[in-house]
Amino acid sequence: MPTKTEWHAVCIGKQQANRREESMNGKLAFGISIAVLLTALGFLLFTGLNANMVYYFQVDEYIHKAPSLGGETVKVNGTVADGTIKKTGLEYAFIVQGQNGQNQLNVNYRGVVPDTFREGSDVVIEGRYDPQAKVFHCTTLLAKCPSKYEKQQRAAAEGR
Repeated sequence: MPTKTEWHAVCIGKQQANRREESMNGKLAFGISIAVLLTALGFLLFTGLNANMVYYFQVDEYIHKAPSLGGETVKVNGTVADGTIKKTGLEYAFIVQGQNGQNQLNVNYRGVVPDTFREGSDVVIEGRYDPQAKVFHCTTLLAKCPSKYEKQQRAAAEGR
């Protein structure tokens, strides 16, 4: 039969072992929780960024890459060609051209256009290209402010 001191030593040893085991279980649970949280966060970032990524091209480079993009949503920057805007209700058809004027993209857009949208204005169009119809179906139309506004703003700022 063990003595009282021996029982006390055995009980203290068991208590210490239980504490170490509980401590390791707590650390393991915490580590697994952190791993699950980081994995979920990584997945959400990847899917969120992937869904919102849109390629941005100039007309000159997009004309050559359009067939390889397979109908992906893209943004294209160019200038509205003179004499090409045709309006029927809220539907617009126009041509966006590159810097040299040789590369042109036929565009269809349905919606309200910005006040600065006109022939010769610099635009960014977002949408998809239809290779069979050879038309870019625009869902978003942004017209950049003409440079004359920038000059007026600089002159006004210098005059103050």
